[in-house]
Amino acid sequence: MEWTGMLQPFEINEKLTNERIDTVGQLLVEAHNEVIDKEETYDNGWSTGCRSYAWRSSKVSQAVDSGEFPWLSIIDGSLRFIFSIGGTPVSMFRGNTDKPKQNILSRATSYPELRQFGLFTELEDIPNLVWSYAMETGPGGEVLSLQFVGLTDFGEVIAQRDVPVDEMLTPLSSIYDEEYKPVSLPAASVSIRQNPRPKTGNEEETEEKRMAGNDDSGR
Repeated sequence: MEWTGMLQPFEINEKLTNERIDTVGQLLVEAHNEVIDKEETYDNGWSTGCRSYAWRSSKVSQAVDSGEFPWLSIIDGSLRFIFSIGGTPVSMFRGNTDKPKQNILSRATSYPELRQFGLFTELEDIPNLVWSYAMETGPGGEVLSLQFVGLTDFGEVIAQRDVPVDEMLTPLSSIYDEEYKPVSLPAASVSIRQNPRPKTGNEEETEEKRMAGNDDSGR
């Protein structure tokens, strides 16, 4: 049959399961959030974006080195950074899928392996696709959305998976719920301060004689 409308990645490539896509997506979101948490005073959008790209690349590389995900590998560990999900080359960029980065599309010329035909033979006329993660961020650098898309050479999105970003973000309030709980403290004792009783004339005379006696004994 012919393809019509938007497809899910696994409908074109059975290796691109939702679980795998979301697993890598979580690595990318975690790395980006770590960069935002460590922003310095002199950082701007450009410097933060560069560090985010480097940290996301490193996060994926560390996951590959761990051996926990046998379906994940690195194709090009340079600044271009191309990795593989189930043997399918994947790239990444920051921005909206409506306006994909031109360098992602141009990489298909330099790296023909980025272009992949569908693996399901019943889907006819599937064009060559470039697979990539597209991360959209807000004014404060926060992740608004993360999508895994299959793009044609002209930037047309043929397949798309919306990674559930909201489920990966932990509200700050929940971090403290278990750490800080009300503690019952015993009531503080209360006492009334008493002013000293003024001495009488006889008491003062007795006190002077006592002090005089002490002075004499010390000589």
